[in-house]
Amino acid sequence: ILLFRPGGFIADNSDYEFYYAWGLTLPMGYTTFEYLWTAYPPLFPALMLPDFVWSSYISPWVEPRLAFHVLFGLELLLFEIGNFILIYRLAQRLQAERSADGAFSPGAADIALPLKATVFYALLFAPVYTLLGWFEAMPLFFLLLGLELLLSRRRGMWIASAVAAALGFLVKLTPMMLV
Repeated sequence: ILLFRPGGFIADNSDYEFYYAWGLTLPMGYTTFEYLWTAYPPLFPALMLPDFVWSSYISPWVEPRLAFHVLFGLELLLFEIGNFILIYRLAQRLQAERSADGAFSPGAADIALPLKATVFYALLFAPVYTLLGWFEAMPLFFLLLGLELLLSRRRGMWIASAVAAALGFLVKLTPMMLV
């Protein structure tokens, strides 16, 4: 997790500030966006708001938002680690398909394509930038998980893929592209 000064150097005025302000309404008895699915479907608040509650038990150190940023950043980091694993697995699947067709010779380069794809994703600026200020790692995780399960050769995995797409839809509307 990259932590910058309050407001950040790159992700200045990120959505983390909005999520923190959203959490501040809980002690006042408000339930913001409870019935407004187009803005935030219910799984995202269900995963984000407990981070705010837990961070409120940690006494502020230098900045009152620090504990929330760390806890929410750790949660998003778990989803981003899942994204790395799924990108690696999808690249492995692509390499296996290419070698089965005879277009790719197996050997020492067996690990090359999956590793290159994962390192390429890790070096992109957009995933790091969005991880600093937005929650796009969550819907991407469910989208990649649904794709991984959909491409699985095991019988009945399309049902698990539909469940992953549905969970992704409960985080953000974009994973429904998989359907």
